Amino acid sequence: MDKVKTLSIGLSLVVLFASILTFVIYIEVMYPLRYVNEIETAGYIYDVEPALIASLINEESSFDNLCESPSGAIGLMQIMPDTAEWLSVRMGISDYTVTKLYEPQFNINMGTFYLRYLLDRFTDNYTALCAYNAGEGLVRNWLQDTQYSQNNQSLDITPYSSTNAYAEKVIKNIDKYRTRFEMRF
Repeated sequence: MDKVKTLSIGLSLVVLFASILTFVIYIEVMYPLRYVNEIETAGYIYDVEPALIASLINEESSFDNLCESPSGAIGLMQIMPDTAEWLSVRMGISDYTVTKLYEPQFNINMGTFYLRYLLDRFTDNYTALCAYNAGEGLVRNWLQDTQYSQNNQSLDITPYSSTNAYAEKVIKNIDKYRTRFEMRF
């Protein structure tokens, strides 16, 4: 009887360990977290929650600093070169080159600056994230259309299903990244 009990406890521990390991792997695959210091520093400098930055990076590039989109966006936060040139002037960066967009610290700093800029111009995260994805000009146009905004200040929806899905996913995953930052695994 003791052998059966010992075997049962042993198997239970193996199952428990396998379950925990599976959960940790799932979290790491679905919600990776890299460049923590860079994210926290940029978040502090620009007053943007690190979990929001990390969620945006996950959606934009899955934390691949060499990522390039078909439309030409580059790096972790998928910044368009034209936007980066405009941002570099606003940020007082005199030595900007497109290749700097591949550098994690540079990209996170610039992308977070831009996100802060959008958060300051729009009333909620959803609208700011739509602007990050589709462009500030399009969002301003959509805000004037009652089909997309009832109050001309925040979007209810956009005509682009991909932009809606993008903003909703980034927002949904903020809580996952809050947990990742707290637990640091």
